[in-house]
Amino acid sequence: MHEPHDFGLDWRQTLAHTATGARRVTHGTFWQSWTRIVSDHTATLRPIAPGDDPSDPTTTHAFDGVRHAAIGCRFEMPARPVGGVVVLHGYAEVPSLAESIERRAPLLERGLAVLAVRVRGYPGSRASVGDLTSGDFGWIGHGLGPTPKGGSAEGCEWVLLDAVADVLYAVAALRRQLPHGSPVSLIGQSFGGGIATIAAAQANAIEQQHPESTINRLVLGVPTFGDWPWRLTHLGPETAGSGGQLARLLLARRDDAEDIQRTLSLFDAAIHARMVHQPTICKLAVRDEVVPAPTQAAIYNALGSAPGEKARFITPYGHFDGGIADARRHALFDRFATDFLDPANEPSATIGRWEDVLVRGGRAPDGSAA
Repeated sequence: MHEPHDFGLDWRQTLAHTATGARRVTHGTFWQSWTRIVSDHTATLRPIAPGDDPSDPTTTHAFDGVRHAAIGCRFEMPARPVGGVVVLHGYAEVPSLAESIERRAPLLERGLAVLAVRVRGYPGSRASVGDLTSGDFGWIGHGLGPTPKGGSAEGCEWVLLDAVADVLYAVAALRRQLPHGSPVSLIGQSFGGGIATIAAAQANAIEQQHPESTINRLVLGVPTFGDWPWRLTHLGPETAGSGGQLARLLLARRDDAEDIQRTLSLFDAAIHARMVHQPTICKLAVRDEVVPAPTQAAIYNALGSAPGEKARFITPYGHFDGGIADARRHALFDRFATDFLDPANEPSATIGRWEDVLVRGGRAPDGSAA
């Protein structure tokens, strides 16, 4: 297999990339109207039977998202919880909910409750909406069209808008299962990382009115949805993942393409990242085509988190099998994330301990191998 495209940039230029798009005039109006739409709902976890959503029999719980969709998840609670973590997933080849929980077993060992969530339309969250991952334009194409006139979110049918609300409902639902005052954090990988970035920004915007949706710490792995103007000019319909599906949709709907791109700009994770002030760590690839590496960096470089409370962890590749050394870097990031999310550890102190391996290496600060 050929290495992922470097887009004509060396590693320094890739990691220094910043968003080329600007915040639209209607950005504030759109998201304020979205807040009014989603504010009156209270999400509560409820146990379900394995047959309630046969698309993933390992689903243990659900909660009601927007438009009355049942959002499936799997919930594991340690004996003495000290906090909780909501775990999101990637765009393709999604593991079962049971596998997602197993991968986060170290968090449970630290006393963190884990809620693995399936975005609506994925296995485990199909009972109400069906399979939204099939079709020429995939999940990302469902409901995507021009933004309604007036800049309001009312009338916007894009499934991504609903997914952002569902993530905040998941955070609130998990918080209700924990002792009062417990921190709740969010992990998002790739597709989940893009959604997590937008959700964290909106959680901050509504924090005073809805403290139950507060996200205390954020972990992003090769996050998507960043810098759409750059991405759409560098990818084609043959590209894998959501970027290629969007390129095909824009070709099929040429008459609406300009208006659809305006909608995309309202969901640019690199623009939303400016409103993210939580302690955040972010895994960035030097080379990646599925989620272009420069767009990952644009999200990290825009983060509004305080100096000393954000860090980038570098891997050679993102959505590409780069061999043993690269796999070790990804495994090492998971260990870094576990340390970072442990409420017993201060974010800045944790980042300081890991500083020597943020760029290269295959061993944790204690000398153990990944």
